[in-house]
Amino acid sequence: MKRILLESTPHEGLKNGTHLDVEVYYTQGGANFLSGGVTPRGYYLSVKPVNRAGGFVSNILFTGLGKLLLQTTRFSEKQFAQAVELGRAAAPEMIERLLKEERAA
Repeated sequence: MKRILLESTPHEGLKNGTHLDVEVYYTQGGANFLSGGVTPRGYYLSVKPVNRAGGFVSNILFTGLGKLLLQTTRFSEKQFAQAVELGRAAAPEMIERLLKEERAA
């Protein structure tokens, strides 16, 4: 599974972390035993709150948002580069959604 961290920005007032990490990653998909469904194979955008302190990064399970950017049958560097560009375009909207959720509670 390949992944790239697009940005990690500090945000104050988050209930589950100190920073927001934005990543694009590839997953082979398959059966998802937590949801009882099937996760499509492809490239995803992930926006999640994390705690960064003293060189360590931690996060709380099941926090954050994810979005399928590009469904595919196999991994390729060319498609990964395309997914990174799609992720950069979709990230601001996802960040805004997550900030509203984090600050609402």
